[in-house]
Amino acid sequence: MSDPFPADGERTALQPREQLPFTYFGSVVLGVRHADGSIYLSIRDLCDVLGVSRPSQMRRLRQHADLSQGIALFQVQTPGGAQAQEFLALEKVPAWLLSVSTRSRSEEVRSRLAYLQTYLVREVYAAYARLAGLPEQGSRQIEELEDLRRLDTSLSTLASRQAQLEASQDRARETWRGLSAQVREIVDRLTALEQQAEGTISKGQRGHLYQLVQAWGAAKGEQEPRLRRGAAFQAVWVAFKVRFGLARYEDLPAARYREAVQFVKDNYRTLTGKELELPEQGELDLL
Repeated sequence: MSDPFPADGERTALQPREQLPFTYFGSVVLGVRHADGSIYLSIRDLCDVLGVSRPSQMRRLRQHADLSQGIALFQVQTPGGAQAQEFLALEKVPAWLLSVSTRSRSEEVRSRLAYLQTYLVREVYAAYARLAGLPEQGSRQIEELEDLRRLDTSLSTLASRQAQLEASQDRARETWRGLSAQVREIVDRLTALEQQAEGTISKGQRGHLYQLVQAWGAAKGEQEPRLRRGAAFQAVWVAFKVRFGLARYEDLPAARYREAVQFVKDNYRTLTGKELELPEQGELDLL
């Protein structure tokens, strides 16, 4: 049985069951689904959004005993064709974000990350205190220092509970596999109904636009070397969303899809003097 978080040295390029870009921190990040249902986010896109160095973040992730278990290599569709890229399990992303110091030029990105980190630290302490039966509001609420003895007892209990959880994990995965197909079918039907009601672009159109804009961002980075890679991608996504009055690119009305495609191609041609021709991805290519 495959492990959703294989050891770093054992990673192989996996075929995602599904890949789909989505708005995150005001930009766009590619998400994929593992064969067992687990969701992973593109480390490259996350680093671009936050304005941090991908090589240095990869070193930090690989050196972390727990976070390294969440790294997986997926074969995904990119503007340059199928490529193997590193992704991080969604469950591991919050812990990684706690350690990130962003250099993004975007005040919005910096402030959002700061708010998220403050919230995560507070929630981690609340979970820590809850484990020991201590007040979650803060240490000022602990009346007796003697109560700190509960911490060691709670850690021992946690270790025992975790061992039992790991022993039952395989059974839980088998149950998930039995239900996932039915759940996936229901979700797909609901998504299709929502798109019909709201008239927004489909998954396949989202994927194609993502690849076009990523190609535009890569070209902008080459043409304007003063821009960091992440800043170049953020700039083109901002230009795209401003042009169509969007907070999230996936909310683009279906009726304006062809206009959006042409807008990106026109900007690419203006920037490079070349035509941007990428094959359009159908719905089935994303599954």
